[in-house]
Amino acid sequence: MYQKYGQNSNGNLVVATANIKNPEALILMTSSENFNTHVNELEKMYPNVPSIGGIGISYAGQSSTEKGVTVIALYDVAASAGVIEELSTMPLKYIKRLEESIKTVGAQKGNSACFDLTTGCDGKLVTTLNLELHDRGIPLIGGTVDGPTISVNGKVYSDSCAYLMLRNKTGKICAYKENIYLPTGQRFVATKTIPSKMSLVEVDGHPAAKFYQDVLDIPDEAVATQTFKNPFGRVYGNETYLISIKEIDGTALNCYKQVNDMDILTLMELKDYKQIVQDTLKQMETDMPKVKGIISVNCLFRYLLFQQEHYLNDYFVEMNRFNSHAGLVVVGEHYCKQHINQTMCCIAFD
Repeated sequence: MYQKYGQNSNGNLVVATANIKNPEALILMTSSENFNTHVNELEKMYPNVPSIGGIGISYAGQSSTEKGVTVIALYDVAASAGVIEELSTMPLKYIKRLEESIKTVGAQKGNSACFDLTTGCDGKLVTTLNLELHDRGIPLIGGTVDGPTISVNGKVYSDSCAYLMLRNKTGKICAYKENIYLPTGQRFVATKTIPSKMSLVEVDGHPAAKFYQDVLDIPDEAVATQTFKNPFGRVYGNETYLISIKEIDGTALNCYKQVNDMDILTLMELKDYKQIVQDTLKQMETDMPKVKGIISVNCLFRYLLFQQEHYLNDYFVEMNRFNSHAGLVVVGEHYCKQHINQTMCCIAFD
């Protein structure tokens, strides 16, 4: 399995796809202004090729584009694109589509993955997709696009998830999650939440906003950006999954991930992200000595942090070390059975 990609910062799809011939699967990322047009154009250019698309920032090689277009083309792969509709009400109604896609491509543990783009409802979606994926040992990688619509095979949908079921015909597919934060060691309990609002109301019986400010000794105006350095973490077994803070809502904290009553929380702190990126790449090389490509999703907050730290360009250089790296910036990430924040998730293949 290998990939080619094309990118144009001016949103010219013809230029972006100039070197893409006879693909076996396609991923489109473009701007809200050009989305519908590009979805239609891409389907005309590559009829009957499984494709999914979304709105948002994307990157390929050593550059990113915030208003342009990126197309990722996959080869030596069996692929099936599908859509899970009615995310906010009844996604389970469409789960048979995923089952059929798994059968179509012959997906199995070790050489397959599901890559998704969704308009929201992450927790419900991840749970639904894993009814078919988890027991088969097929990892889920994806995230929430920066817009109300996604596309599948040339059609645009709202309140939906687009997925690509992929099987590598020539080797393995491995999934990775990269967390550049580590727990501080302190643990707390979410004693009052409003899950439907993704709102954390009380921590250890104290108003959540004041609790967060007091622990870190920061003013009100610093809360929204302090999450770059100190997000919450939800402790789940031996893993800790990040929870980004969106805003102060009265005395509560609205988050980008659902928090439930009695969740065990910890405060996280930013570590040596440059070394952590190196460690991730070393692990990939250990698992697959001849990595041919990486498709990743990076949280918007990671993207902004790397920009702020003047590390973004170096990051793209590092991620292209093996051969080919491309992906997108999302506002909520999916890794196997979890919806997470402030994380990089990816599939690598040989």
